[in-house]
Amino acid sequence: MIGQRRSRFLAVGATGMLLAALVVECGSAGAAPLAASAVRQAAAACDSTNLPVWSPDGKQLAFVGRRLGHGPLAARAICVANADGKNAAPLPHTTCTKSCRLDLIDSPTQLFWVSPNLLLYGDDFRIFTIPVGGTPEPLGNQPGSFEQFSVDSAGDRVAAGSADCPDCAGPVTVLGVPPGSVVGRVGGDKLDNVTPSISPDGKQVVFVRQLGLDPKGIWTASADGSRLRLLEHAGGSPLWSPDGEKIAYLRGRAPNWPALLLVSPRGGKSITLIPGVPCPSVGRCRSNGVMRLFGWSPDGTQIAFENGQRRLAVVDATNGKVRALLGHFEPASVAWAPDSQELLVKTWPKRDNRCGDLWRVPAGGGRPQLLRNC
Repeated sequence: MIGQRRSRFLAVGATGMLLAALVVECGSAGAAPLAASAVRQAAAACDSTNLPVWSPDGKQLAFVGRRLGHGPLAARAICVANADGKNAAPLPHTTCTKSCRLDLIDSPTQLFWVSPNLLLYGDDFRIFTIPVGGTPEPLGNQPGSFEQFSVDSAGDRVAAGSADCPDCAGPVTVLGVPPGSVVGRVGGDKLDNVTPSISPDGKQVVFVRQLGLDPKGIWTASADGSRLRLLEHAGGSPLWSPDGEKIAYLRGRAPNWPALLLVSPRGGKSITLIPGVPCPSVGRCRSNGVMRLFGWSPDGTQIAFENGQRRLAVVDATNGKVRALLGHFEPASVAWAPDSQELLVKTWPKRDNRCGDLWRVPAGGGRPQLLRNC
């Protein structure tokens, strides 16, 4: 999970306003005040931190939380905290235990904070709209099978790909937000159309086509499904730049380290930012030779990625210079701050498979700040 906020892989106003809304939701409208034990139980749903993102104004964080030490179906919620990771509290109507309404928070995959009062959340194969202070609802009446989705810069359209697996043929579906109306179906149902990235203006989509495990290149199309066009014969993981003028993508085969390239959405010669190289030895590169792209900075100058040693790095999109960040941690998810000066980084668990740490990392280098751990 990148108008120049994201092409994405993202407020509520002041923190006090959000916390006031939570108090009103839980203790007003004729309801009896919550007992202290109930308050503690709700807060426990925010123990761990998964899929953290910034609010559009950079003053708060949202994440998928879970109560620790109580199994995979413990209390969990969509949580909001201050930008320093403190005062985390569940959004109203998102806390659940055991089975959840509409499968909310059973298998979290993506989270975007798209406007001051609206978040979009992917859970298993569904997309949900989560109004701040409102009730989560599925986006439209789609049957599911959405493995990955991206959001345009205005937050009013999403492009959702079919499941990225052999024999999971299906189109990219473009939906309006919040009504969930179908804008278009892109790529048809004879091929797998996966890993879509929608243009910042919401008018085009770039995505990968394949037949089972046989790649068919990177393609673009209009959001309504028209003007389908082959962009590159080989490559994967395309990401539209925030200004809409470039598409970043990977090209290469395992076990070698792939190249990171840029190409105009209108076609033409690609520019190599990071060349592909053989992995120097077993264990030095990710076992499958796959680089993970975490998204463009909102100002369009840098791309965050996971390097061959499973470390976070950023590359300058103008000159290809690479800067390593968080040298001794393995990133699980990364979100750029709205001002492009910091990254919000969740690392993989280092002990007991419980939860990873959450860091604020200066994009220009410098000492990271640990926000949350367990």
